[in-house]
Amino acid sequence: MRAFDLSRLNILLLDDSHSIRVVLKTLLRGLGVSRIYESRDSEEALVTARLCRPDLVLLDHDLGMSSGLEAIRRFRDPVHSPDAGLPIIFLAPPSLPHLARAAESAGADAILPKPVNAATLGQRIDHLMRTGSRCDAPAFSRSA
Repeated sequence: MRAFDLSRLNILLLDDSHSIRVVLKTLLRGLGVSRIYESRDSEEALVTARLCRPDLVLLDHDLGMSSGLEAIRRFRDPVHSPDAGLPIIFLAPPSLPHLARAAESAGADAILPKPVNAATLGQRIDHLMRTGSRCDAPAFSRSA
């Protein structure tokens, strides 16, 4: 099956850490993505999403003063979100599988274990963009 052309995507990164956003941008650029927008918190991300119309949100579990779970809920809120169906990839440490389950419940479309690598990131984005559905392959062991 032919891979999705990632160069056509607008991707919004939501992470409170500048250095992590730099790493994620580097990975995304290596995958061919050139339109990458950044936000430090969920409020800023919602504004950015309204202005930039991303195709996908990549967000971290820990946003400093708030949580990635709360950000997912805000993006899924049909009243306040610019696109309640926007695909969301949630980043979380594999040592905290309860976060993965909570993110799925909140509406994340895919969960990626941290640290993220380019191959897995590219595969998850490709799957979401081609199928428009949640990724079937679990990112974490349920017994972890």
